[in-house]
Amino acid sequence: MNTIRELVNQGIKVLQRMKINYNSTIGPNTMQLINISKQLIPNLQKEQPEIADILNNALSTINFNGFISAYSFGDIRTCYRILASLYNHPKKIFISHSSEDKDIVNGFVKEILMLGCKFERTDIFCTLDHSAIRTGEDFRNEIVKNMKGCDFILCMISENYKRSEVCTNEMGAAWAMDGKRILPFKFPNLPFDDMRFLNVVKQGADITDKSKLDELYTELCAFYGLSPDWINYNQRTADFIQLVNSKTGCK
Repeated sequence: MNTIRELVNQGIKVLQRMKINYNSTIGPNTMQLINISKQLIPNLQKEQPEIADILNNALSTINFNGFISAYSFGDIRTCYRILASLYNHPKKIFISHSSEDKDIVNGFVKEILMLGCKFERTDIFCTLDHSAIRTGEDFRNEIVKNMKGCDFILCMISENYKRSEVCTNEMGAAWAMDGKRILPFKFPNLPFDDMRFLNVVKQGADITDKSKLDELYTELCAFYGLSPDWINYNQRTADFIQLVNSKTGCK
C-alpha cells in the first residue's frame, strides 16, 4: 500500500503542474506522468483492477499524433483523484500509556510527533485520562473503536504501565488487531527483562534510544509520504530525550 500511496502522490504533483487544452503537445510533464502511471498499474492490479484497466486504456490513447488527448488526460486525472481519496487517508496514531506518565507522553506527542513529524493534534489519539473509561465491555468497546481508525499503536511502557490493568488490557486489544503497526517503547528505568509479561522483549525499544526514534521517524515519513527534515527532527529528539532524563533521573 505504501508503494501505491507514494506513486499516487508523485502523479498528483505532476498533474498539479499541468494545464492542458486541445492544442497541448506531449511534453516532459506528460512523459513523467506516463512513466509514473506505468509503475502504478501493476501495483493496482490486485487491489483496484478496474482503476488499473481505466488507467491502462487512457495511457494507450493519450498520445494523439503528438498532442495530448484531453479525454484520456481527463480519465487519468480522475483515476488519481479517486486513488488519492482511497490511499491518502488522515494520519492516525494511537498512544497507550499510564496517566501517571503524562508529562513524558505529552513531551513525546509535542516534540516527536507534532514538532518533529509535523502531525496535527487531531492525528493523534492519546488515552490521557483512564478514569474516564469504564472497565469491562464498555472499556474494550471504547478502546477498540479508537484503535480501529489508527495506523500505528505506540505503547509507552513504564512501571506505572505495568501496574495498570487498563494499560495491559489496551495492549492486549492492540495485539489482537490485524493490520496495525504496534511499537512498544519502554522507559529508561525499566529493564528489558521486566517486559516479559507483555511478550514484547524482542520488539521493545528504549524511548531514549536515538536510533530507534530515528527508525520511527523514517517509517512514519515513508508511510505517510512526508518529506524528512532531519535538522529539525534531531533537535526535537534531543529536547525530548533531555526531558525524559530529567523526569526519570537517568543520564
